[in-house]
Amino acid sequence: MGKSVPAAVEARLASPKLTPMMRQYLTVKSQYPGAIILFRMGDFFETFFEDAEECARLLDITLTARSKERDIPMAGVPHHAIEGYLARLIDFGRTVVLVDQVEDPKQAKGLVRREVTRVLSPGTYLDPNAPARTATYLVAIAFEAASKRKKKPSSAFGLAALDLATGEFRATSGGDDDTLLDELARLGMREVLVSSADTERAAVRRIAQELPRVTVTPLDDAAEKDAVLKAHLGAEEATAIARILPKEALVAAGMTLHYATEAQLRPEVPNVRGEASLSHVEVLRPYVPGDALVLDAQATTHLELVRSQGEGARKGSLLFAIDDAATAMGGRLLARWLLYPLNDVDRIRERQDAVASLIAAPTALDRLRETLAGVGDLERLVGRVVMGRANPRDLQLLVQTLGRAPALLADAAEASNATDGQGALGDGAVASAVLANLAVIDPLEDVASDIGAALVEDPPVDLEKAQVFADGYDAELDRHADLSKNGKNKIAALEAKERERTGITSLKVRYNKVFGYYIEVTKSNLALVPEGYIRKQTTVNSERFFTEELKELETAVLNAEGQRVARTIVLFDELVIRVGRQVRRLRALAAALAELDVLSTFAKIAERRSWVRPVVDDGKGIAIVDGRHPVIEQLSLDLGERFVPNDVDIDDEERLVIITGPNMAGKSTIMRQTALIVILAHMGSFVPAKSARIGLVDRVFTRVGASDDLSRGQSTFMVEMNETARILRSATDRSLILLDEIGRGTSTFDGLSIAWAVAEHLHDVVRAKTLFATHYHELTELCRDKPQAVNRHVAVKEWNDEIVFLRKLLPGATNRSYGVQVARLAGLPASIVARARVVLDSLEAQALSAGDRSAVTHLARARQADPAEGQLFLFSAPPSDPAAADGGTVVEREVLDSIRAMSVDDVTPRQALDLLAAWRQRLDSDHESS
Repeated sequence: MGKSVPAAVEARLASPKLTPMMRQYLTVKSQYPGAIILFRMGDFFETFFEDAEECARLLDITLTARSKERDIPMAGVPHHAIEGYLARLIDFGRTVVLVDQVEDPKQAKGLVRREVTRVLSPGTYLDPNAPARTATYLVAIAFEAASKRKKKPSSAFGLAALDLATGEFRATSGGDDDTLLDELARLGMREVLVSSADTERAAVRRIAQELPRVTVTPLDDAAEKDAVLKAHLGAEEATAIARILPKEALVAAGMTLHYATEAQLRPEVPNVRGEASLSHVEVLRPYVPGDALVLDAQATTHLELVRSQGEGARKGSLLFAIDDAATAMGGRLLARWLLYPLNDVDRIRERQDAVASLIAAPTALDRLRETLAGVGDLERLVGRVVMGRANPRDLQLLVQTLGRAPALLADAAEASNATDGQGALGDGAVASAVLANLAVIDPLEDVASDIGAALVEDPPVDLEKAQVFADGYDAELDRHADLSKNGKNKIAALEAKERERTGITSLKVRYNKVFGYYIEVTKSNLALVPEGYIRKQTTVNSERFFTEELKELETAVLNAEGQRVARTIVLFDELVIRVGRQVRRLRALAAALAELDVLSTFAKIAERRSWVRPVVDDGKGIAIVDGRHPVIEQLSLDLGERFVPNDVDIDDEERLVIITGPNMAGKSTIMRQTALIVILAHMGSFVPAKSARIGLVDRVFTRVGASDDLSRGQSTFMVEMNETARILRSATDRSLILLDEIGRGTSTFDGLSIAWAVAEHLHDVVRAKTLFATHYHELTELCRDKPQAVNRHVAVKEWNDEIVFLRKLLPGATNRSYGVQVARLAGLPASIVARARVVLDSLEAQALSAGDRSAVTHLARARQADPAEGQLFLFSAPPSDPAAADGGTVVEREVLDSIRAMSVDDVTPRQALDLLAAWRQRLDSDHESS
């Protein structure tokens, strides 16, 4: 597994006192030194030495010792419960090697033969209880050599991702560590493979730090693994892929295939059905992250696309709000579309056409949704078949799914040309090329017929437990089954026949374990025994015989059950092999049904929640009328509340929108809902709004909230600055940027200075569509100097010193944050709230003013005049201010400045009285001191 053999293992193997069984165990341990070895001994899987101590701790099981070797720690779990323990170990990020008995201990001569039957790691363990709507990727990364990187910086790394359960296999490349970490975060994998030589790279260390639930597994000879890819795809396909992907991506793809093959395709694996292979991994699909709307780790987290930030759960995320997919494979595809939204207007419109056509055909849509509810996870079923993991019930679910395919495809065909009954397309609907293409996918009726003719209606999971194949499917199997089921009746019939033939009415056919079946005749009837009876045993009162017919019948009856099971296994393996050979057709159908599921989900959501079709074009503006937050709106409806919609308009003329307003007023909600509407539109979905026009966006950037990164030793402010720096480096004029409270993690003047400079840079240089929420009211004056900057505020209403949040985004700025009122609402003691109000009034009385110029422009000029003053200059009047020439003391001039700065219209009577009292107190104190 890419690690050298520990010295402790080598020393134990060299011990002359080692028992044969322990040598067997340690030999495997030396081959997989980084894994936990579970070693089958009778009814238990045992672990030894350090593995035993670790398993006892992780699994909360008893640590004991071998009776023959008291100094060897041991811990074990029952073999029949192994899957549950495996899942727990894998969840802890461990790799587990199962060493099973591959011969019957009763038949073994000497030591029971054991083999490695499974190698399980977070990326290769196919947990039967894993969430079906979540893809489980095994990811490999291959880095470009430093000497090459100067020549071709665009492919500094290659990445491949393989979902073993479904066969999805894709690869890409990139040029920097940030791009790599973003892609890993989007994939959400559990295990990353890297070359042993790359474990100390900065990028690999960042993976361990920033993605703590990901297991990093080093591999030896990683660079040679691209040969595995060529062998799997074939020379022609591999050559075609090599023209698209750089060498590093091909090496990464080879690493994943090599690792997966070693884990899954072992010759001695028990219970493998058919010819185990990875044939469902039939094609490697190249992709470029920039071909989709790019959502980095920040955006995915801050917008809560797949998990809520509070609990890290699916509930509360955008995915949770829109995942009404009827099938597991539809749910996985929906998640993929969410994390990789389209960035091509034509493809977006094609999906919109499909959604509109489905809405225009409500009867077909309802039928389709009802039929999809009974469809199995065809992608994973195909994977189980080709990897030899399928059981009879899997095939029965497969045939049930295939049986529904014709009806689903017919509904798609009907919806693709939905009309209003007059021969015209329904309102908002157009002929859908997507639905028309889906409707002609091969439904595999021949495969369904083959499986359906073979299996009983309700087959068992276990081949040995009950009848699997239908009566009449195989004559030999029917014969064995008949003997197994009706053996006693056949023996009874033979007994009756012999009584009649011999005339011995007391003749009996009996059975015991020593002699098997025999014919018993009392001594008084021995004269009637015919020729052909062969003496077997003499007892006190009778003689025991057998005949050739009885012997043949005995053999058939006693072996019937074993022969029935053996024949069942042979037939089932043949059936699995036949189905597995249709993997390409099956995967095509699975992809079509998943897409049909997602498109119909979009249609039902739009219909049920009054979502509208957005206009998506190549423009750079965003115009949303009565937009709603898709997650919060649903929560509001559940609580019986009404969500307040808002308009958002951003274009080249107003591309920097500065949003002010108090905490809890809804600034973050409005910003996030704008981004979510943009993402939904790029997915091809309808959106929660009265109307929307969305110009194509290349990336969505976010800087929202505050958090420490203790694992990397970074403070809240450092995290904020790192994220902001990434945005400024990467954003373009087609990007959408959400910035919430930039600069709040440091001192007021430092933060204000940074926020001002960032806003100016976004306006002047980046020119991206930006929503900039802030409590720095000085930033609202930026609009005086920057023509494409506009002010918006989230309205509140004051009443008797109370505030009411109106949740409405309106033109203009606000100069108040109402923080003291919000603190009172939060439950701060009244004395603290009162004191805070006095302090706030005093600070506001000293607010700076710069006439018709923005305050920060004035401050910057003042600092240039005398940089030695540092932040103290903020409290001095501008040199050009007439107040500087007035007579009087410094305090009198400051009070006069405060009066000039005060906006009478924005001050309540109570606040005015407080300000007058504060000024009077300052003047009195100044006069007394002078």
